[in-house]
Amino acid sequence: MPGHEVERRALLTPVLLLLLAERRGHGYELVQRLAAFGWEEAESAHVYRLLRSMEKCGEVTSQWCASASGPARRVYAITPQGAMNLALGFVRLGELHSTLHLFLARYVQLEDVGSGEESPHRVGHGDYIRRMRR
Repeated sequence: MPGHEVERRALLTPVLLLLLAERRGHGYELVQRLAAFGWEEAESAHVYRLLRSMEKCGEVTSQWCASASGPARRVYAITPQGAMNLALGFVRLGELHSTLHLFLARYVQLEDVGSGEESPHRVGHGDYIRRMRR
């Protein structure tokens, strides 16, 4: 798995806690709601494993709820422990945001990245930075 995906997967726990703080939900619904965070095709099996792990850690609870259409679904809700971990995640991600913002701002200021020519990795970076600032 590429490093970028490993980093993004590390964000799944705080994102799921945030989604559950907004409102409870069943696994498939949470997978769909992850699309707003850039996981249009989140691996549902991974999300379900993570939810079970979060339940074992006391961050979420679940209960079976009857569905108007189809079988009963396991619905997840955040616990006080999960809310505390979400707040901690907020602080940690805020610190990371500051570091990333500084990195991106300094990268944009670079005149030359090694070869003396425009790096193919920098093509379009200005557009990316402008989108980040919105």
